[in-house]
Amino acid sequence: MITLIVLSIGGGTGAYLIGKLIARGDFTLPVSAIQTAAVAGFITFLSLGIQRTSSVNERLDTGYLLTTVGAHEAALGLVFTVYRQVAVPVFLPALAVAVGLALGSQTPATAVTVGVAVVGFVTLAALLGVVLSLATKLATSRSPRLRRYKNYTYVLTFILGFLIWITILQGPLSNQGACDWLQVVPPGWFVDLALFGLTDVPTEPARGLSALGVTVVGFPVLMGTTIALTERVWTADRVSGSVLHRSRSLVGTGLAEWLFAGWVSRPVLTVARKRWLQERRVPIGLLFQGYLLMLAPLVFLPIFAAGEVPGVALVGLVFLSAVGTALAFGAELVGTEYASLPMTLTSVSGRHFIRGTVFAGITISGPFTLLVVLLLGLGSPLVGVELLVLGVVGIVLIACSVVVSAMLGLDAPYYAIRAEAIPFTDITAYTESGGVFKWGKVFAVVGLVCIPAYMVYGARFVGGPVATALGASMPVVRIGALIVTSLFAIAVAALAYRRAVARFNEYTLP
Repeated sequence: MITLIVLSIGGGTGAYLIGKLIARGDFTLPVSAIQTAAVAGFITFLSLGIQRTSSVNERLDTGYLLTTVGAHEAALGLVFTVYRQVAVPVFLPALAVAVGLALGSQTPATAVTVGVAVVGFVTLAALLGVVLSLATKLATSRSPRLRRYKNYTYVLTFILGFLIWITILQGPLSNQGACDWLQVVPPGWFVDLALFGLTDVPTEPARGLSALGVTVVGFPVLMGTTIALTERVWTADRVSGSVLHRSRSLVGTGLAEWLFAGWVSRPVLTVARKRWLQERRVPIGLLFQGYLLMLAPLVFLPIFAAGEVPGVALVGLVFLSAVGTALAFGAELVGTEYASLPMTLTSVSGRHFIRGTVFAGITISGPFTLLVVLLLGLGSPLVGVELLVLGVVGIVLIACSVVVSAMLGLDAPYYAIRAEAIPFTDITAYTESGGVFKWGKVFAVVGLVCIPAYMVYGARFVGGPVATALGASMPVVRIGALIVTSLFAIAVAALAYRRAVARFNEYTLP
């Protein structure tokens, strides 16, 4: 309370002084900067609403609570509790700022517009957070897979903050360009509504009225959705985890058998089906993809800088796809098989095991990589044949990266494997201590293999002289660089394959 009083006094005084300066024409409000802050504030209140709802809901003993009141009454109690914690503390400083700005600018209507804007803004953010939290809770209660994951808010906040940092604060997007874009985002409309009473401030009345309309329509919709979701969350039957963990046959009929039987040997297909099943049940490889966010600028920063999709961005895409597949399917082979390692080592040969692992990675990431390259290529100056070759090279790089990571992963001693909790989930998996250094080796090897493609696509001073010396066009030179890259990848994969098979066959248990 002391903090709120201090903030109210300071905010009201500052708003009064700013209002007087505006009235004299000595100060212009930075509307674009305020709109940017409004979007950031909306995300903040949204995150607080999600977290508070989850915290309050976990402490409710609904088994007893619903015997005394109806579910809709308890839902309203939940909403009001979260609203009091998230939104109500803002109202006193907001009121002080609204009154101070109105007195200073001598425009009484400003107190009303600022107050309505703040109340609508915070209310919609808090209620939307409640809805998202309850929707997530319902999804996790109905799905054994999603039930494993937790702390969605922290993950999404990290991803959003990371993208904002590398694209706006440190990236090619200018701050002014970002502010112009944020003007059309609904949270920014509330700034126009708040400043509607100040005639000397450049605002858009249409956006202000739209914010008022969103508030009037959104409040009952979000309240009704909240009550409906709360009743479902508290009364719906949970799906048993046994639905997910029922026994599955790795041989026999199935989609994989129908697609690949006849041209993929039974041992290789069985290893691949086992690997797919392991990843479905304990998706540690999928969670490792978060590390690739650190390299995501390789793809989209060149696109932002050029205004189109340059070839170097597509090369970065296939590189990330290859490394991501390696982390998912090959980096933790011993840890993945740790619980049944004696059976694995004695029931399949190293040749079939490595081929099955590579096949599992290619069938998942290969079509996706080819499709994304072709789709993004529509916005690039590359010709169709070149895009197709680049997609095929991406599949070759996937195979190379999985083989290299499998070779490195099989070098893990038995006692180097530890049971560790996977962040943001309730999953415990076996991983190698210090395995991150092997991931760095995978990055380095695949990066070296991609050097010919990066030199031609990323450095104009390389491709041009080569094309002039050979008397060929640039598309031909770029396709040649892709072929050289694929030949390097095949050579590295062949060496790594032999070493990986030998390590599997020679692996001994203590």
